[in-house]
Amino acid sequence: MFFGTGGTGWIRRYYTKIGRHSMKCREIILALSLSSVLGMGSAHAQQYIKFVTGSAPGGGVDHVTQLLANSMAPVLGQKIVVENRPGASYNIAAAYVAKAPADGSTVLITFNVHPIAGALHPNLPFDPVTSFRAVGKVATTPYAIVANPSLPGSTLTETIDLAKKDGRSLSFASIGLGTPQHLMMERLKKQTGVDIVMAQYSNPSQGQIDVMAGRVDFTLSTIAFCEPHVAAGKMKVLAVTSEERLPQFPNAITIKEAGYEGFVTDGWYAMLLPAGTPDSIVQQYNAALNKVLATDTLRKQFKAAGLTPSPGTPGELDQLIEHDAIQWKKVITEQGIKPD
Repeated sequence: MFFGTGGTGWIRRYYTKIGRHSMKCREIILALSLSSVLGMGSAHAQQYIKFVTGSAPGGGVDHVTQLLANSMAPVLGQKIVVENRPGASYNIAAAYVAKAPADGSTVLITFNVHPIAGALHPNLPFDPVTSFRAVGKVATTPYAIVANPSLPGSTLTETIDLAKKDGRSLSFASIGLGTPQHLMMERLKKQTGVDIVMAQYSNPSQGQIDVMAGRVDFTLSTIAFCEPHVAAGKMKVLAVTSEERLPQFPNAITIKEAGYEGFVTDGWYAMLLPAGTPDSIVQQYNAALNKVLATDTLRKQFKAAGLTPSPGTPGELDQLIEHDAIQWKKVITEQGIKPD
């Protein structure tokens, strides 16, 4: 899908006037617009920006990507196409962007699965930290642990206690091996002693369908995905991962209230560029991102999706990715988690 338009002829004329072979001039033009996306007049120039996501169409990251593309196209003055490259726990999309030209033409929209990849897959063709340049965090969202209404127990504590008493295992719908959702359940499994068996789905919607149908006991969901089903009585909330109880589910306990420690409180979404992308392009993307995150239109769209806009700097995102990479590597090592 394409978003936005923008005239570029004046850029080419200005660039020619000030000197096609001047590196200094090139940096000036990059600061003014993403001129390298246009190939400087090449017959095979890419006439649009690609926002790449590892989410399947309709998934949570895809939805965020579509909203960003729609909002940022007029700010950047370029057409934007959203390109879905699902698979391999989002690593196919990340590998593709890591190898892309470092000219601003290809952007990765990802979420907090990204820092985990290096610890779980040491032979990946990219490094989650060094193969990319951070643009900025996009948004955050808490998670809810939601279950089929027939699952015994009205809270996570009750469900775990009953599973222990009955000596039964629990099944968990996951969007992939090594995702934050999967690792949180591995942590829960270790802390409770209950066998939690993962059912893996490439499409999170299918996992939720199976929870509602009773084929799987529970899953970890964003608020936007599960709220309509909870309201319809097709799911129940066992706990939320936020620091405080959520207004959407005021009677649902937090995972800390349930007595479990060391869980991620928020999921996050972020924008990355390939390593080697010039500072001027990184800063232009960061400025455009922060600008649209401050608009009433996007804030309302994010709120409807259960997201909180999180404008900030590239450095802040760098610190977050490095922190999460260390945190999840520890969990993976302690639990002896191996890729399929």
